[in-house]
Amino acid sequence: MDIVLQHGVEYEIVESVSVEDLISSIEAHARLLRGSGVLLSEIVPGLKIEPKHVSVRYLSQESPLREMFAFAIIMTYQNDLEKEVPELVAALTGTELSDRYDTLVTVLVMLIAIYGISKAYDTLFPERSRDNLDEAREGLLRKATRLTGVAASRIAAAVEVLFKGRSNRVLVGASQKVFAPTRNHPNASIRDTRGELLVSTAAVRDAQAASGLPYEPEDEEGPTVASQFHRNVRIVLHAMDKDQKRRGWAGHCPDLFDDRIPMHLEKTLRTEDIFGLSEITGDILLTSEEDENGDMKPKEFLLLQVNT
Repeated sequence: MDIVLQHGVEYEIVESVSVEDLISSIEAHARLLRGSGVLLSEIVPGLKIEPKHVSVRYLSQESPLREMFAFAIIMTYQNDLEKEVPELVAALTGTELSDRYDTLVTVLVMLIAIYGISKAYDTLFPERSRDNLDEAREGLLRKATRLTGVAASRIAAAVEVLFKGRSNRVLVGASQKVFAPTRNHPNASIRDTRGELLVSTAAVRDAQAASGLPYEPEDEEGPTVASQFHRNVRIVLHAMDKDQKRRGWAGHCPDLFDDRIPMHLEKTLRTEDIFGLSEITGDILLTSEEDENGDMKPKEFLLLQVNT
């Protein structure tokens, strides 16, 4: 089901924002919007959200600075979800989306941003108190709990999962850029489009201190690698692969991924079994690796068996 969610914030600032800071914040909100879709899928079992694209719906440089986005998604859910959270399903699947759930998306985006900027703050200023940022986080968690009916501890745990692996650096960097428009505005705060406070002036000041310096986590994990077995899949072999034995093998599986990636043969298979063929059907072990944006991308696959 195709749905478009709305997200918008107001930066309470006095003067105009530089083009560079404005672009940085727009890109950051787009990145965190995709993260909010993943987060919503995590905190509501049975709900699956696949992001399509983010677009800018409205932008105003007047005071306050307003940034509004449209987040197009594909949503699927299990039937029993209607019994567990009927208001959520009704609002998200209705022809007219409830403002409540547009607000929820904004709350989740800013919750991710506060988590990210807090990580940068801890790394850059390990001896300083972050009480203001913690207060902002707790306030956003309370809002998210009220809007979803999901326990704050569960939402918090799901946010922590978002920051695993390479996603950590990406999300922290985006969180820093969310606060770029507040640069040189000591009394700035951030509100939703209804005027409700999301991040206080005190918390924004701490965020400003952590947003202008590069984030270098000391214990950053390497990219996440995962393997998954797939049975009886269609494998398309490319011309250079089927005609050039010495160049190795490559192919793609239309039902799983479109990009051509390296293909390795299980040691019991003979190259003669597939040489000269345009496509085959077989069992594979697909290896995917987390990219710089935290998304899992197919990297290579092992052909285990050719099915006839």
